Amino acid sequence: MSNPVGNQVDAKSQDDKTLAREQGLSRKLSSGQMMMISIGSAIGTGLFLGSGFATGLAGPSVIVSYIIGAFIALTVMIAMSELAVQHPRAGSFGNYAEMYVHKYLGFQVRYIYWFAQVVAIGREMVAASIYMAYWLPSVPAVVWMTLFSAILLVVNSISVKTFGTFEYWFTMIKVAIIILFIVLGGFVILDAAHFHLALAYTSYGGFFPKGLWGMWLATVVAIFSYIGVEVVAVTAGESANPQRDVPRALRGMITRLILFYGLAITIMVGIVPWTTTGTLTTSPFVLAFKDVGIPFAAAIINFVVLTAALSSTNTDIYLPSTMIFSLSRAKFAPKIFGKLSRFQVPFSALVISAIGIVASIFIDYQYGSTSAYLDIFGIAVFGGIFVWIAILVTHMFFRRKMDQDYQTPRYSIGGSRYFSVVGAILLTAVLISTLDT
Repeated sequence: MSNPVGNQVDAKSQDDKTLAREQGLSRKLSSGQMMMISIGSAIGTGLFLGSGFATGLAGPSVIVSYIIGAFIALTVMIAMSELAVQHPRAGSFGNYAEMYVHKYLGFQVRYIYWFAQVVAIGREMVAASIYMAYWLPSVPAVVWMTLFSAILLVVNSISVKTFGTFEYWFTMIKVAIIILFIVLGGFVILDAAHFHLALAYTSYGGFFPKGLWGMWLATVVAIFSYIGVEVVAVTAGESANPQRDVPRALRGMITRLILFYGLAITIMVGIVPWTTTGTLTTSPFVLAFKDVGIPFAAAIINFVVLTAALSSTNTDIYLPSTMIFSLSRAKFAPKIFGKLSRFQVPFSALVISAIGIVASIFIDYQYGSTSAYLDIFGIAVFGGIFVWIAILVTHMFFRRKMDQDYQTPRYSIGGSRYFSVVGAILLTAVLISTLDT
């Protein structure tokens, strides 16, 4: 009987090969650090800056957009949970596609993800320069982008433990301020009259001022905001105990993301009229505190959204270097990118992955921060959605292979294959809908 998936190789044999070829990485990340790295990657400019763009597309119905995005992210999380526990590898979903679908899909997924994350580095640096302009508008954006990039490259080149610790505390700042925003914003919403505030949920054209189509288009931005949930799978290759830590990190991360995004967006939309949020000159969360007149709150929020951009950049530098390392060890990239420094860090892969910073500085210099952010956003979101679809398709093949071999995955979630089908259909629909914009 012919192989039902064409060039698919024996999964056990391929798993042994990927384990052997990716030896040498430091396995020192805890589940707490893994969860914080993933949250740090997902909570960045997509929430603090991109949410304003999404609100401009959908109005208050952007709340629904983020709920749809959260569901799609959940389907990816479920698929990644089962795959990453079964095969905790640095190449993660690239290796899984290679094992269960086709080696060239594994090649494409890793390179596209590498490219998307390299571009994402530039996106976060552009956002950081926008935030700094809040305090020092006369300083050229390229100064901040160059300074922050140099610092983060040093952090990533020292050791994965240093990176994990740095990211842990960066993310703690973001989480703390989001909780504070939810608490204070919730108080403002509940006592809007005291702050002389008219809630904006149905003002300026109602809850769906741009119709259902506007709400659907904003889902693209919402999905982009959640991209980062797959980071746990990448860090699994450097986890001390992936069978225990990966499911724990994924559950904690997705729960917190849905809670933080859902409440924060709902409160922000209630305070800030959607007609004032379509630009990318400042964060809508800064505008929210300006509107209620809380002293110094806007400056504090601006500082936090700056740390959010730096945190996401920190992770976005780590991720593509890991991917190009995996590609090199699989002989899909030059051998030099598979070499490790004395700190057990793929330094050459790190350097080549930093080209996104150089590109973003050039684009920002040529076209300005707002245009640069939107251009970089379009490239990164396509790459992210493509990788998510590939993850879900790979998971379908994985469950099929398990059934054919009468095996039970090491970690299994009921109905996971059906979630993958629904998630893949929704992502494909989102991707197709962007062609008309």
